[in-house]
Amino acid sequence: MLSLLCLHGAGAKELRIVTIESAPFGFIGKDGKPTGMMYEIGNLIATEAGFSYTNQITPYARSAHVVARGDADFVLRYRSAELSSSAIPVAGVLSLPTIVVGKPSLKVRSLADLRGKWVGTPRGGRFDDAFDAETEIQKYQVSDYSQMLKMLMNDRIDAALGSSIGLFYNAHQLGIKKEQLGKPLVLSAQTFELHFSQKTADEETIAALKGAVARLKSRNDIRKVVDKYLNSFDWEMVSR
Repeated sequence: MLSLLCLHGAGAKELRIVTIESAPFGFIGKDGKPTGMMYEIGNLIATEAGFSYTNQITPYARSAHVVARGDADFVLRYRSAELSSSAIPVAGVLSLPTIVVGKPSLKVRSLADLRGKWVGTPRGGRFDDAFDAETEIQKYQVSDYSQMLKMLMNDRIDAALGSSIGLFYNAHQLGIKKEQLGKPLVLSAQTFELHFSQKTADEETIAALKGAVARLKSRNDIRKVVDKYLNSFDWEMVSR
């Protein structure tokens, strides 16, 4: 049944994918071409489902808008209020720990230890409800993980918050060693989900994509893409 759906989907339309602009999830490589973990996984899902596709690297906030308007078919990203009201959550693709990490001198055993401290957060992202509710933590929004880590190393902020992969990948790219970072506080886990626009969805396409994600996960093909980008840090942790 799935193969018939895939063949039908491939002949019916070309999927328009958008990928969030945030290394390592989506970025422009040194060769000037789009690449990234979620860029590759999005392409992999479309191919497995039997669809042709385009994939465009898009700023984080804009990625939800274009899917909501029907100007793109799907995006892989965390849930948001806008996506919840305008897109179909087709399948969970990858769950990532949300962590807070500082230098080794900063001992963080709970969010209470961060009260009065400056913590960098990715602009436009929501990662942990308990962290967001802490009014005594000084939150400093930055454009990307690289900027956040540079500020941490230069003592301009006390700690950095985000996905384990986003922080550790960019630390590796900047030449920051494990020993330069303290023990992370794991807050929770967030899941990259395939969100398909309600304006362009049909049952056969949704079924084909859902089946494709399940098959890729069963073969560990999604994890293989993730591990390719994270070869020096342990990104998978157990949340408290």
